[in-house]
Amino acid sequence: MGLKATPVKKILLILVYLIPIGFAYMVKKDITLQLLALYNTYADQINISSKMSAVLHGLRDIKASGNEIEITLRNILSELLPQRYGLGNGHVVDKRLNVSKQYDLIITENIDYRSMSRVKDSTELFYYESVYALGECKATWNPLNVTSCAASFADLRDRLVRNPVANNVILSGNIPIGLDSKVTDYPLRNPLFLFAFAVKTDKDIGKLKDAYLTGGALTNLPGITVVLNEGVFVLLNKKDLESGSISINIYPEFETESQDYVWRFIRSNDPGKNLSYLLFCLMQHLSSSILEKPPYLTYAQNIWDIDETDISELNEL
Repeated sequence: MGLKATPVKKILLILVYLIPIGFAYMVKKDITLQLLALYNTYADQINISSKMSAVLHGLRDIKASGNEIEITLRNILSELLPQRYGLGNGHVVDKRLNVSKQYDLIITENIDYRSMSRVKDSTELFYYESVYALGECKATWNPLNVTSCAASFADLRDRLVRNPVANNVILSGNIPIGLDSKVTDYPLRNPLFLFAFAVKTDKDIGKLKDAYLTGGALTNLPGITVVLNEGVFVLLNKKDLESGSISINIYPEFETESQDYVWRFIRSNDPGKNLSYLLFCLMQHLSSSILEKPPYLTYAQNIWDIDETDISELNEL
């Protein structure tokens, strides 16, 4: 006659078997974030917008077609960047009231400074002093877009001005403090980061070679160009490349010896990886940059443009 298991014995037997299994699950391995998979979900959103953009382009609604990708990218970057940074589109205005061409992506200080104006279609006017980065967004990256982008950046550098922030300056609260030694090897703490973004390249990607070599001065080309589904155009130090190492420079404006650097295309068919490269370049730039406060009275003075004949003594009123 077999022994019957009492309810207590059954519970003990269950625990004997389950406790080791549960413990094994606990110690098996740490939970890790699949970061690349996360960024691919954002890249998927852009690719879906790209398909809608193509539909709108076929309807000859060029503005809506372009907005579809631009707005999606702006929303994603706005979601992923810290809240202190604003992300919009429109024009940059300097203290002499010179106005830039239109830019698809403008990253600015969003706490201490606001834009001059925002109109109903979301276009904004930004103080040049409050701008960290400017970007152009295209469905297709082709030679025409390379040269037009370089011309736009060249126009900005030629006509608009803002005061440099020296490379030995740090911020204490909102107060700039000059140190005895420099904080960065770059000559400025407020460099302008210029970038471009596209979903794909032209069918003949080889045509882009001549565009990068002849499309504009080194200082006017985007520091990086991310092509979501194909890879990234970057500027590399030539000597380092020849010795087997990779040194990427995101600030072409600081390189006076263009022969020391070469443009290269890093191929990658992983959209999430390419998008993450743009995000981390932006984060590095933003975290290491310091902006000057807009000189509001200078802007006001240029608006008023007061002449001596406009000034009256009180007894003349």
